[in-house]
Amino acid sequence: MRLALVLLLVMAGVAVLGTIIPQGNPPAFYQYAYGPWRAGIIRFFQLDKVYRSWIFLGLTFLLTASLLACVVNRWNPLWRQVTTFHYRCREDDYTGAPAGASGFSTRSAGETVASLVAGCRRRHYRVFTSEEEGRFYLYADRGRFGVLGSLLTHLSVVLIVAGGLYSGLAGYRGYVNIPAGATVPIPRAGFAVRLDDFRIDYYSDGLTPRQYYSTLTVIEGGREVEGRVIAVNAPLTYKGVTLYQASYGWVIDGVLVNRGQTTRFALPDRQTISLAGDLRLKPIFYPDYTVDPAGHPGSKSPRPVNPRVGYILMQGTRVANYSVTRLGEPVSLGDGLEVTFTGYRQYTGLKIAHDPGIPVVYTGAALLLLGLFLVFYMRRRQIWALAIPADGGCHVSLAGAAPRSQARLETDIKELLAEATGR
Repeated sequence: MRLALVLLLVMAGVAVLGTIIPQGNPPAFYQYAYGPWRAGIIRFFQLDKVYRSWIFLGLTFLLTASLLACVVNRWNPLWRQVTTFHYRCREDDYTGAPAGASGFSTRSAGETVASLVAGCRRRHYRVFTSEEEGRFYLYADRGRFGVLGSLLTHLSVVLIVAGGLYSGLAGYRGYVNIPAGATVPIPRAGFAVRLDDFRIDYYSDGLTPRQYYSTLTVIEGGREVEGRVIAVNAPLTYKGVTLYQASYGWVIDGVLVNRGQTTRFALPDRQTISLAGDLRLKPIFYPDYTVDPAGHPGSKSPRPVNPRVGYILMQGTRVANYSVTRLGEPVSLGDGLEVTFTGYRQYTGLKIAHDPGIPVVYTGAALLLLGLFLVFYMRRRQIWALAIPADGGCHVSLAGAAPRSQARLETDIKELLAEATGR
């Protein structure tokens, strides 16, 4: 346990370094900001990507191994506590107990123990009795599984860390844009997805999107195997790969003529296409075209009420031309180049995630909740009783143990004795 605490403190220190040192920058940044030898230390310990560094992963592995060793070492003794019990047969066992009481009952030893059994069961104790040479023995307990709570919380951390590492090593993430009607292969997944339809629900102002939906068809081996409408927080999962609705936008269809050679293209809004030499073209889609008082183009709404396409012609890093045109109108770009924007479609942006360790993480989370429930709500209480026959009745003694519920145990023992002795 001490080793685990030390490892946690060291991991916390490394995490603090990850907060102080900017993450994910190129080597030149650290060379300039920290100097050569400090930058060398940062690169060696991979402090520019702390949570993927060998030192952090090594500490995580050692912590997991320490917790797992704790679970293995403690399992058998704790399980024996849950599955076994013993009677207290000597009178000396009832003197000096953490909680106890004794008295005289005018009933027989058997009747007295029967009264104790009934009282324990009313209080939801598990009860066992034995009789030997006229003496009666009782053992009762409740909440015996509570002793496993800390063990399960340890094991849950092991599973959560193991699941996270498994996802980090075997999983992957990505992003793909799919225009309406197009089929795009999902990287590393072994299947493709077609976007059959895309729609947006707006709030009452007609401008603010409330939710957006993509109708997807999964295609594997040339066959349509599954279809579903997804939305934000309602993804599609197929063969362990989850597709999340992440974004949307416009795709502009067009035709480019270069010295008599025709090329069709479908270009996402505000992305560039190379033309000839160092010429590049960047289209900008305006769904509901308008011009502000300063003469700047824009869109009054996200709905395609009055669509126009603006285009920026770049030569190297210099803007050679900018204008706005209607759909279907040929635009001469000079030097034998001509472009016509023929239409527009919406595309959906899908986030791709394959997390094979998620079931392990969920199992660990469930064990964590179960362990915490056992720790806080199943506090073990044990009661032993001995009834010895005597003239006119029997002597009855009770003792108990409840490290985390002593007051409640003492109350139970006093009430049980009063019920058994009739006092």
